[in-house]
Amino acid sequence: MSAVHTGQCHCGSVSFTANNLSDIWYCHCKQCQHLTGLYIAAAGVKREDLNIKGDVNWLPISEKSNSGHCKNCGSYMFWNAHDFDTISILAGNLDNTDGLDVKGHIFVAEKGDYYEITDGLPQYESYPPQGTRQTEDHKHN
Repeated sequence: MSAVHTGQCHCGSVSFTANNLSDIWYCHCKQCQHLTGLYIAAAGVKREDLNIKGDVNWLPISEKSNSGHCKNCGSYMFWNAHDFDTISILAGNLDNTDGLDVKGHIFVAEKGDYYEITDGLPQYESYPPQGTRQTEDHKHN
């Protein structure tokens, strides 16, 4: 039986249903810092397991990725790397995180020098060798 998570943007104009989310990772890369002002917490979902309702504004971040924002309120909701078979959902947009754990920190080599990571979770200088998109039934990047 697959786990189903739901969520929405700040104003409720965009909502989604996601099946089989991977666990949450904190990303400290410069791209995430520029997009949010700090780092992000995100879980991945295979594209075919994500159903989005509402108008999403997909903005190009680089030649390899784009970010999805509500066209109405601007909430940053999704990160999409074109080479991955998953889309990242920013955890703050989830209605709940039941059944999801935080697995660790990625791209800590790029983190800001104005904060420390002290939660004891695994830290990776860049991307972990095993990837971040592991679910109970699947392992994918």
